[in-house]
Amino acid sequence: MKKALFLIISMLCLLILAGCGSDKQAAAPAAEKVLRVATSPASPPFELYLKDQNKFTGFDIDLMNDLGKKMGYDKVEFVNVEFQSLLTGLDSKDYDLAVNNFSSTKERREKYAYSEPYAKAAFSIVAKKSSKLTMNDIAGRKVAIKKGASAARVAKALPNAQIIEYPQNESALHAVETGEADFAICGNLTTAYYMTHTDDDNCLTVIGHSDRQDDLVMYANKDNNELIQKLNAALRDYKKSGEYKKLINFYFGDIEKQAEI
Repeated sequence: MKKALFLIISMLCLLILAGCGSDKQAAAPAAEKVLRVATSPASPPFELYLKDQNKFTGFDIDLMNDLGKKMGYDKVEFVNVEFQSLLTGLDSKDYDLAVNNFSSTKERREKYAYSEPYAKAAFSIVAKKSSKLTMNDIAGRKVAIKKGASAARVAKALPNAQIIEYPQNESALHAVETGEADFAICGNLTTAYYMTHTDDDNCLTVIGHSDRQDDLVMYANKDNNELIQKLNAALRDYKKSGEYKKLINFYFGDIEKQAEI
């Protein structure tokens, strides 16, 4: 009798333990909600990769981290992609968003879903100080731009300019320093950052700006309008808060003097 009672109690204990195990399994934490954002981190102050710290930084990076939280994501994961492949990666849905101080252009808007503007930027035309070149000297001269960038529209409008493409804004500006190119055309904010932090010899000078200002937007796959709607709602909320102005001032100072936000 005692033996039978022992077996019954043992079976009940096993059933209770099995039940507890299934409860633990059911209570397992939900998967982390991650927003995957592609960028080409070589356009300071917008995006930069610090190799020694294995860390992405810059205006666009901080902005996306803040917007990701407002959108309800646990984490924003940045994907390092060459600039020329950033948008095509959206076609194959390799990531959710592409962010790289992109100008809003008709061609891009036709192919991709896009956010509301988060800033505006003009283009600076740069020459070497010692060259004494002015806007009147551009005809027939070499003009450096970043490959695939909207600066090409400004360069093509210049009389008989010989356009030379470089992989990054930094290398286009450096080409002017070394004499490989006579002029460079880059975003005014990127140019200001480069001249402040990289042009140690203070050999570059801005000789002019483009008349037009471009809206800066973020892009997603054409079918991902739901994500863009969430992004726009978060962006509008962010702009209304003091956080947006703080971020602007941290990276660019009194930006209104250079381009309207």
